[in-house]
Amino acid sequence: MIPFVIGIYEFQLNRMDREFCELLEEYMMHLEPPLVGYGPSIMQVIPIEKTIPSDQKALPYQQVSGILEGGKSFMVNECIGKKEKGIMEKPCQKSTEVCLIVSSIEGFWNNEHPLGGRVLIKKEAFEVLEEAEKAGVVHLSNNVQSGHWFICNCCGCSCPVLQSVQMGIPNVINSSYYARIDPDLCESCGICLEERCQVNAIQEEEQVYSVIKERCIGCGLCISTCPTEAIQMIRKAEEEIKQPPVDEMAWFEERAQQRGVDISAYK
Repeated sequence: MIPFVIGIYEFQLNRMDREFCELLEEYMMHLEPPLVGYGPSIMQVIPIEKTIPSDQKALPYQQVSGILEGGKSFMVNECIGKKEKGIMEKPCQKSTEVCLIVSSIEGFWNNEHPLGGRVLIKKEAFEVLEEAEKAGVVHLSNNVQSGHWFICNCCGCSCPVLQSVQMGIPNVINSSYYARIDPDLCESCGICLEERCQVNAIQEEEQVYSVIKERCIGCGLCISTCPTEAIQMIRKAEEEIKQPPVDEMAWFEERAQQRGVDISAYK
């Protein structure tokens, strides 16, 4: 149901080489249509919680704290996309150890796991998220309401999902929010455009910055560092919001229906 099966890629983290990366880049040229040509969206943005106004209640699956609080075992790993770019001599300048994996089973992750990550306690998992927000990377997780098992902290230079948004491909990421800049408060410092936005959703017009709503993914990165508090998170109109499938199986069922595939034998 996903052309690039989860695991085939990620489990190469500790043995990938330049040949693997070159083959991957060649394959990615053919992957896009079947990957993004069907719904539901593959990933959803988990906004920085402190950027959501108090009068706009975030649902549990829209809160990174909710995902971590429900976990009992945690591991952090290198971002395989960043590692790939480094091998291809196009390294990301941000931290590479940013991919969080969460399990609801106590002690599920260990230091001998094939993914080769570093086991964390819950406090350390929250610290990874805090550092990711400071560094200016986007929280992404699977596009479901329950059963989240990872939080990717993604950068626009190395994440194929964010790069698809940069290219204007619709429906890759699900989000219920977007940012809005108050032109009367904006001092045109350029931090939001030059340092924070990972999807090219901010533009400069007559020395004032504005958000391209159709491209904004509502991550909150621009809001948390605006020195004049000129940027606000706005919840989309209800008719614009696409509620994620209840869980991963519901996600597969909806995708199978759109693709005309019978998956009843695998339930």
